[in-house]
Amino acid sequence: MTDFIITEDFPKNESEFDERFSNEQTCYDYLFKIRWPQGFICHRCAHNAYWKSSRNLYICQRCQHQHSLTAGTILHSSKKPLRCWFKAMWWFTTRKSGINALSLQDLLGLGSYSTAWMWLHKLRRCTIRTEREKLSGIVEVDEFYLGGPHPGKRGRGTQHKSVIVAAAEKKGRKLGRIRLQVIDDCSYNNLERFIAQNIDQKSTLITDGWCGYKPVQKKGYKHQRVLHTKAEDKSRVLPGINLVASLLKRLVLGTFHGHCDRKHLQHYLNEYVFRFNRRTTKHVGKRFMRIIEQVVVTRPLTYSMVFQPVSVTQ
Repeated sequence: MTDFIITEDFPKNESEFDERFSNEQTCYDYLFKIRWPQGFICHRCAHNAYWKSSRNLYICQRCQHQHSLTAGTILHSSKKPLRCWFKAMWWFTTRKSGINALSLQDLLGLGSYSTAWMWLHKLRRCTIRTEREKLSGIVEVDEFYLGGPHPGKRGRGTQHKSVIVAAAEKKGRKLGRIRLQVIDDCSYNNLERFIAQNIDQKSTLITDGWCGYKPVQKKGYKHQRVLHTKAEDKSRVLPGINLVASLLKRLVLGTFHGHCDRKHLQHYLNEYVFRFNRRTTKHVGKRFMRIIEQVVVTRPLTYSMVFQPVSVTQ
């Protein structure tokens, strides 16, 4: 993974964005700085001198190897202007509730809905850093369910809704960062795997009385259980998770009209986590910069890769 030099170089609002990225060349210049923060380095011979062709290819002066800014990234082989991608990334990161494919198609004047849909799925693959820091401190953990109403059993035994396990840092009366993951069921194995992958072992976990959380103390975590049956105000049991679940369900209803395909649900959750964890950023343009940093290090994504079978338990 490339180490980035944080220069805080980003447009602070949409007016600055439109003024700065008014043509293709300014977009290429910005992408160049993100991909090569220390200057051009040839992938083949590590030489740092180049000349630029009329097709925006960077050609090493020593070995003549050609470098494309978008090759090997999520933008690989795209025929659309880079400025269209920049605008899509701006709306994707700065709109409070995100943007759906129909709106993106209309705003960019794309020829088909499937193009807009694919663009958004590519950007969702860029929302999670593999080396991101684990949650720490006091962390609430609980599960909730997404899906329409169905007759029959409710709660942890339901079969018609997607099970999502959530973790949220508590910062006094406020929330810090969160994590969300789709799981097959609420068994200890699934819950323990999620906790180990996302929460620092020195943390204090707050959960409800579900037996699936009981063994976490053996893994070194401090564990506090809050029982619904003993709480006078049920709404105050794990309030952080309840708030996150409520906001997410409202987003799914408002932006995606109540429908998120289970196959792709984890990527929608990743998008939500990306935006939620950066909600206090002073300037929305910083989120735009962060997504471009991820765009240049994320491998190309094809249409068939989007639809390949994926296990929901990770």
